[in-house]
Amino acid sequence: MYELLIRIETLCLEARPLLLLGIGAAAVIVGLLLWLAGAYFSSVIIGVLGAVVGSFCGLLISQWFDLNPLLCMITGAVLFCIAAVLFKNIIIIVLAVIVFALAGGTAYSSFILDNPTQQQEAEVSSVPGQSFSHMDPDMRQAYIEEITEEEVGFSEKLKALLGDALKTMSPHKWKLLFSVLIGGFGCLLLIWLLKKLVFALCYSSIGTLLIFIGTECLLMTVGFQACSELQGHRHVITITYFLMAGSGAIVQLIITRSRKPKEIDETKDKE
Repeated sequence: MYELLIRIETLCLEARPLLLLGIGAAAVIVGLLLWLAGAYFSSVIIGVLGAVVGSFCGLLISQWFDLNPLLCMITGAVLFCIAAVLFKNIIIIVLAVIVFALAGGTAYSSFILDNPTQQQEAEVSSVPGQSFSHMDPDMRQAYIEEITEEEVGFSEKLKALLGDALKTMSPHKWKLLFSVLIGGFGCLLLIWLLKKLVFALCYSSIGTLLIFIGTECLLMTVGFQACSELQGHRHVITITYFLMAGSGAIVQLIITRSRKPKEIDETKDKE
């Protein structure tokens, strides 16, 4: 978790404060919604997600067949939104498996980057392992400038940083793939046993991550680099993340349970 956040912080050091403010505020608002009420608003969230994907697909189709972009985006958004709501349970299961698989891969990646023994194995494989967790702010900034050109923009630096992370993980690609498969298989097993808890945990985990990223961006607008300040106590971030994700899932289960008796009472009154 710390490795991911410190890379985001380093990447955003040269971003404009107004941009960081907008991204941070949006991430915190959406994160709070997913963290505490993702399961409650699951139909709305899936519908909005379907509309976004549908509008994007409509835009692509309009470019391929030279059609009206606005009409194609609206049509795609409506069709995908309806399909997403109709097949909500299937989509949620697929998304949950993806979330758990990515979580497994991210956890193993963080272990590799933070483990000196694994770093030595990477060096033997002629691919140097670069962990931002063990660099000071000046070294991190210098490393980003080293792997990118001096005058490139944000998107180019993001691509270069992602490429560097993939290069660092390449000696362990089969282990990384195995951890991803374990995460996905574990999700399917948990869904069979504790479906509601798994769904709530997925919403809460994504929401907590967005809150962390948003808070980090907001603090950077006032010149405070939270991850750099917590470098000596970086495990605090991981512990806090899991505590927030777990508590958010519990809150969502409580909210969804309290909703059911109200719905039953409303149906009785109508009868």
